[in-house]
Amino acid sequence: MNRLRKIFKRFERGQVVVVVAGLLPVVLGMTGLAVDVATYAGDRRALQNAADSIAISASKELPDADATLAAANEWAVKNDIDPDDMIVTITGGTTAPKVHVRINRSHEFFFIRALGVSERGIGASAAAVKVSMGGGAGIVPWSVTQSTIDNSEWGEEVILKYDADGANLGNFGAIRIDGSGASTYETSAKFGSNTVACAETAAPGCDSTACPGVYPDVCAETAPECDGPECTPETGNMTTPTERAVDYRIEHTTDDCDTFDEVFDEAGEGGMHHLNPDCNPWIDGPGKCTSTTDMCSRRVIIIPVVDTFGEGTSDAATVQRFAMFFLEGYEGRCTGSNCEITGRFVRAELTTGALAGTYDEDASIHFTRLSE
Repeated sequence: MNRLRKIFKRFERGQVVVVVAGLLPVVLGMTGLAVDVATYAGDRRALQNAADSIAISASKELPDADATLAAANEWAVKNDIDPDDMIVTITGGTTAPKVHVRINRSHEFFFIRALGVSERGIGASAAAVKVSMGGGAGIVPWSVTQSTIDNSEWGEEVILKYDADGANLGNFGAIRIDGSGASTYETSAKFGSNTVACAETAAPGCDSTACPGVYPDVCAETAPECDGPECTPETGNMTTPTERAVDYRIEHTTDDCDTFDEVFDEAGEGGMHHLNPDCNPWIDGPGKCTSTTDMCSRRVIIIPVVDTFGEGTSDAATVQRFAMFFLEGYEGRCTGSNCEITGRFVRAELTTGALAGTYDEDASIHFTRLSE
């Protein structure tokens, strides 16, 4: 009996060896297939990341086609992409500039070569546009006229809010965004508007379909005192609310971001300034720079550029575009009728959750974003 048991055990072991030997190629084949599929998927993700990076970097040169193509090739090399494997298409001219990047190359397999599959084509594409700021939340209710912008140099100090001596028929350079009244005006001047205002360059209807980006909640116009780009001027000097708002912005700007030279580098080609990312009050979205401990410059503001001021509140001001300023403040004290606010005019590209408007060559604020 014991002898029979030993014979059966040897037979069973022999069967196991045969089964394992038969399954081994299958197991190895499945393992190899899994490895090849994983590397293929990883290569595809890396290729898509590269396409996104190339498109967004190249779009900063729009609408200059030659400069955009040169930037695309430069960033292709930085992303380990052979420019010969890339097709760059630039469309839209100077009205809706867009760059489309398509990358095609081969992915080599290792394990499934035994099945006759040695390589397979892999591709990725991305497109980015350059737009002007059409609107958004966080706008400060001080404003300047288009003629002031036209007659100013980048970095030049201009008046953002007049005192009683410079008022125009009761208008001091402010418009209503969140609503009327001194308290609402002060809050908007301190923290930026809670509601969204739009410019003429915003998409028709100024609705959420114009901004399908990372902050879709800031896209639809909600400003109660604005009808599209038409906004009611804020009359009255409001010396004390203005003083408190300016003091708050200056006093709650971090030490490393409280001078123009700390916030912006020297203007380069075309007068373009670059905003120090550590001082950018919008880089993390609309919610940044609301806490007094945030590292940012509350002296960097975006204000409306209007066509003109009429008489009192009877004539609406048309917001033509938006401009960026560095708040310099006021001389002496805001007392009586004296409260003239000044700032320095800045031209810059931003990363911000703003409403995308049509590309406006004359706008001082542009930003780029992926469109597909």
